[in-house]
Amino acid sequence: MSGIPRQKVFVLNDSGHDFTPAEEFGELVILSEGTISKYNLTEMLRMLTPITKDSSADDFVLQSGPAVMNGVACAAFASKHGCLNLLIWKADRRNGDHYVHRRLKLR
Repeated sequence: MSGIPRQKVFVLNDSGHDFTPAEEFGELVILSEGTISKYNLTEMLRMLTPITKDSSADDFVLQSGPAVMNGVACAAFASKHGCLNLLIWKADRRNGDHYVHRRLKLR
């Protein structure tokens, strides 16, 4: 074992999709499952605590679940790290479906 911590992929909501293709980017961390109320932002932020507590600037946020949850998670990650690493699913008949990584530097 190298002793180097593996990057994390924060899956915001597991609604039954197969997220295993994202494992190439790091260890999957499922933050919620099933239906999430898009109106309960306080509860949403509680579910996203690992992003604000346990994440590093090299980790990823995988877009899934309600749009407002994605916004809250991205804001929390960017506020903590000054950057945002997103994994976005791309349906691609020519090259095969896969995740695309995008990094935004905010500072």
